[in-house]
Amino acid sequence: MAYQTSAEGRAFGKKITQKGKDGALVPPSYEPPLQKPVKYASIGLLLAGLPLLFFYPWAAAACLAVGIGLLFVHDHFVQDDHALVRIYGPVGRGRYLVEDLFRDKVLQYFNETNINGRPIPKIVRDYIYQKAHGVKALSSFGTELDMNSGDNTAQVRVLHRNFPAYQASPASYECVIGQHRPGVQPFVVKNCVNVSAMSYGSLNWKAAECISYGAKGICYVNTGEGGYGPHGAAGNDVVFQIGTGKFGVGDHATLPNGQPTRALNEQLLVDLVRANPHIRMVQLKISQGAKPGIGGHLPAEKVTPEIAAVRKVEPYKSVISPPQHAELLGSSPQDTLAKLMAFIERIRQLTQLPVGIKFAVGQPAEIDLLVAAMQATGHGPDAIQIDGADGGTGAGPNLFVNYVGYGGAVESVAYLDRKLKEAKIRDQVTISASGRLFTPVHAALAFAHGADVVDSARAAMLSLGCIQALKCHTGHCPTGITTNNAWRIHGLVLPEKATRVHKFYKGFHDDMLELTHVMGHADPRDIRPADLRLLHGNYAQHFEENGQAVPMPHPRQLWSE
Repeated sequence: MAYQTSAEGRAFGKKITQKGKDGALVPPSYEPPLQKPVKYASIGLLLAGLPLLFFYPWAAAACLAVGIGLLFVHDHFVQDDHALVRIYGPVGRGRYLVEDLFRDKVLQYFNETNINGRPIPKIVRDYIYQKAHGVKALSSFGTELDMNSGDNTAQVRVLHRNFPAYQASPASYECVIGQHRPGVQPFVVKNCVNVSAMSYGSLNWKAAECISYGAKGICYVNTGEGGYGPHGAAGNDVVFQIGTGKFGVGDHATLPNGQPTRALNEQLLVDLVRANPHIRMVQLKISQGAKPGIGGHLPAEKVTPEIAAVRKVEPYKSVISPPQHAELLGSSPQDTLAKLMAFIERIRQLTQLPVGIKFAVGQPAEIDLLVAAMQATGHGPDAIQIDGADGGTGAGPNLFVNYVGYGGAVESVAYLDRKLKEAKIRDQVTISASGRLFTPVHAALAFAHGADVVDSARAAMLSLGCIQALKCHTGHCPTGITTNNAWRIHGLVLPEKATRVHKFYKGFHDDMLELTHVMGHADPRDIRPADLRLLHGNYAQHFEENGQAVPMPHPRQLWSE
């Protein structure tokens, strides 16, 4: 059964059709019609009740009761700007009060500063929140960052040009995926930053719909491995990800050793793509930074009937993804990669869409083997997304999140870019970077080292109102984003949250083009390492241009071994 867009989503979609995207978004000054009357009436009744206590106790009690009732209605049902207040009422309002009045003072005198929080420092979260609210991200009295330290920043300084060459037109961006493949519908990417993979199940339906409507006309959304659900509710551009569990397009299967797995059902994939023309690309997930080398796990309580229908699994039964694609199991790494090339080509033929892959780098030599396979067969992915090994929105064992994987996305992207250029097939592949890329300066580092596109999932969550409570895997997300609890989901108001997502991704893109311009370039992909100053250290020895580097045999040599 296909995902059915919610009534709220359909109403918002109709408004977009009637007024256009910009006309349907919530303006910064917007307040629900009843917000001021209900708020002031509740405050008035509460204030009136205090003096009445001395003369007419029953009247005072009535005023206080009605005033508190109106305040409850206002916080939980009328105001739509603060999810925590809609969910928790006065307790949630207390959170914002404490943050505004005491947080900075407590941190300044007793704890951390704005720049050393983990995993995402407040100075970065503030940028995302400000962009999401359409507020110009300004500060005064100088930077809080140590200019000679890269800790918790993008680890670079952007080198502007005081005497740039004159550019007749402003910086711009457009990336086309799959244009060199005959019989394939090219995918035109118009935003330099897009929504990375978050599955339906890890996100609830409302959070996913908010992202879908916010991204429409701005950027693409990756479905994650949980099947095609609310991610395309608005008719926005979608990258459909096929994970090892083949959710939505797979069947139960058994390996020769009796181990259960899941295999691709080609007809289901064809039917899905034909029924949803907004799917612009298919992506095979090999691994991800949150749990590299192992499969995913969706607990039974999160497998609601709606999620089960989209994933084509049994409701209220734990869903476990295999660690590898059953179709790719081979007798050697070369055999596995040969099967990958054939599998990609088969999916491309079935869907007539570009096909990409996503993985977090473990052994860099596997990139050499991948490039060698592409070179030897003439096939391969149209796009490669490199995920950093530092985790992300997906829940994973802390041992894997903290210690498994090669490293950050940027250095892995640099290695892949270099190897594709050496093989003279770089122009056939679009490279995407994902993982800890939260601001245009982070993105500039990725672009300088070979990325064509940037993907960010945690930024999308923060733009929705995530407060980094680190409860994503528990089902108790306090802001209603990664939980199926109906009351907490009530905290998300679709038009307001979709507006935040829209403003963040558009604002990030506009800021990226402005940074590109001050560096003297016309396109973010023109940025080079010389345009940035690394604040500390160098990349691992794989990227040194000297005799101490790890030996890098020619791809053809690796392929023939």
